[in-house]
Amino acid sequence: MTLDPRDWAVIDQLQSGIAVERRPFDYLAQCAGMTLEEFLTRVLRLKREGIIRRMGVRLRHTKAGMAGNTLAVWRVAEEDVERVGTLFASMPEVSHCYTRATYEGFPYNLYTMVHAPTQAQVGRIIRRMARESGVADFVTLKTLRELKKSTPRYRRPHGEP
Repeated sequence: MTLDPRDWAVIDQLQSGIAVERRPFDYLAQCAGMTLEEFLTRVLRLKREGIIRRMGVRLRHTKAGMAGNTLAVWRVAEEDVERVGTLFASMPEVSHCYTRATYEGFPYNLYTMVHAPTQAQVGRIIRRMARESGVADFVTLKTLRELKKSTPRYRRPHGEP
């Protein structure tokens, strides 16, 4: 499918982020130079055609008061990964829960990102996760420095209007 310039205007606006506005899609449509109806019709068509796979909110957790953040990695028996992963993913303090391959010297296969207002609270949550899951083999990894945190920006192919 070839996208027209108005489709790209919609994509550009969605990639710019949704402003904290009373009617954010009205604002995005206005910025794209179209009516709300046309904007939403194009969004739905782009979604239906698989051009837009998903839209979601990304919370800047430190700005929202979540100063405690830790990646906890767990060594979970393969036959138990689904149960433990489902348990951890259901916890409101866990923003990410995923599996990874293990490596010699690093046997941890289940990763969870845990957030709370303080680091002390994060520690208590992780201990509760260990108790409730029955998984005692884990380590916590603290972020030393954030190198990049950005959303990819898609551009019109060269030569398209």
